[in-house]
Amino acid sequence: YETLKRSMKMPRPWKDSNFQSNSSFEALAIDDKNRLYVVPERSGALSKPFPVFRYEQGRWSSPFGIPRSDGFLPVGADFGPDGLFYLLERSFSGLRFKSRVRRFVVTETTLEEDAVLITPPAGSYGNLEGLSVWQDDNGSIRMTMVSDDNFRFFQSTQFVEFVVKE
Repeated sequence: YETLKRSMKMPRPWKDSNFQSNSSFEALAIDDKNRLYVVPERSGALSKPFPVFRYEQGRWSSPFGIPRSDGFLPVGADFGPDGLFYLLERSFSGLRFKSRVRRFVVTETTLEEDAVLITPPAGSYGNLEGLSVWQDDNGSIRMTMVSDDNFRFFQSTQFVEFVVKE
């Protein structure tokens, strides 16, 4: 078989690269206008929203931030078939992971209608970090997540799926 490798060098979306250790871009999503959104895992301060960078027509902007809440950090994102922005977040207590998914309406300059869709009890799942939001054959919106085992024997790779109930 033939492997196709394609890459494109993009300008950096941030003014300086002074991210905390292990805290650069974590969540990526593409909207229905083919604009790329990236969110870092950390914002730089506990009182500072997570910046959202948007790449469009060869340029980056930072139109809005995601409010911090309850110690969760962004780790995955997707735009659903409903056009809404879904954000997978994670927190870690030192013993167990806790995850949640929030959903937003995205405008050109703001995030609106912040809704928490799921927050399973701590330890229910592993290190959930990947999110895909899609519509099944029955018209239901599903959120499929994957956990990272970090190559550690005490963690496992899991696939977790939820149906969004309106």
